[in-house]
Amino acid sequence: MIKNIIAMMLSTTLIFGSSKVAIAIKVKGNVSVIYKGLNSPQVLKPGSPLSDQDRIKTGKNGFTALMYLDDKTVVKMLGNSDLIVMGDRSGKKINKSLDIKYGRVAANVKPQKGKEFRVSTPTSVASVKGTELAIESDPSTGDSFTLIEGLIEVTNSITGESTEVKEGETAMSTPDGSLDVAMTTSDDLEGFEEASVEPQTQELRFEVEDENGAVKQILIKFKSCFRCSGSFWI
Repeated sequence: MIKNIIAMMLSTTLIFGSSKVAIAIKVKGNVSVIYKGLNSPQVLKPGSPLSDQDRIKTGKNGFTALMYLDDKTVVKMLGNSDLIVMGDRSGKKINKSLDIKYGRVAANVKPQKGKEFRVSTPTSVASVKGTELAIESDPSTGDSFTLIEGLIEVTNSITGESTEVKEGETAMSTPDGSLDVAMTTSDDLEGFEEASVEPQTQELRFEVEDENGAVKQILIKFKSCFRCSGSFWI
């Protein structure tokens, strides 16, 4: 989890007055971002602020961890993944969602206080209120949603069939319309060991624009610590 936000707390009006919804807190290897309204990809760097509809892609050996600015919900993208970050501001809260095109994504979603964190893929939609999960999505074969903790509802977009997925279970949703739930096995989490991040103190600087159009520089110092448990992190 992210802790010890020391300087310019994330709840300041400078950040919440801006259009930014998330920030890249770790980047390794080949990771690019296509900012909303632009066509050309740029290199994603640690500290890069992200807005609604920004698209992130990781190469074969790429990895990035993104943090939403309101409640420190963390999303991790492993290699060969593609998603669109989405967030709709409502006061100091952000209504969050991810549009996963393909790849492997791990998320530690904080309780959303009546709201849902929505995850969509070409095959499925998952509604999350607060949980830890691993997602693997392939448009040709379908999706797996593995619950480490919490509860989610998964809907197959082809048939509209829905099911609840509990801690220790994995849902499989396929393009032919099938939706099945089984107990999680080690195979379901294979490869997600890469999602662990070593504890370290980091300092990020970036600029945001407040509601009056003034550009301010934000300094954030934090310590990231994702504790590994079994094949995944908690």
